[in-house]
Amino acid sequence: MGRGLAERWFRKAERFGEEARDNFEKGRYDLACFSAQQASEMRLKGLLISLTGAKPYTHILSELAEALEAAGISVPGEVKRCCRSLEEHYLQARYPDARVNEYGRDEAEEALRCMEVVRRFVEEVLRGA
Repeated sequence: MGRGLAERWFRKAERFGEEARDNFEKGRYDLACFSAQQASEMRLKGLLISLTGAKPYTHILSELAEALEAAGISVPGEVKRCCRSLEEHYLQARYPDARVNEYGRDEAEEALRCMEVVRRFVEEVLRGA
């Protein structure tokens, strides 16, 4: 059951990743950041389901990284840093009054970069599993 369900999470992650890149190109930096967070969340949850058959009920990416470590997966420092960087976009990008400043291009570029860091990490773990 875990592998089929995990594949559904990975497909959803791909769609959010495409949405992140598309929103970035259109200058919708808040939506690009939110979609990058969602893509990363879906990938990490898919990986957890693939490895353990379960996932934590959280949107906090650093908690998902901790769950992977609890399952015996070494999570590199750069992946952890990107998880912490991306997780703020779950709320801040969704609510207009959740932050003082508007999202900018640099912030969205970093979110997309971190989304790719997480994607590569998940793919590496799956290749080794």
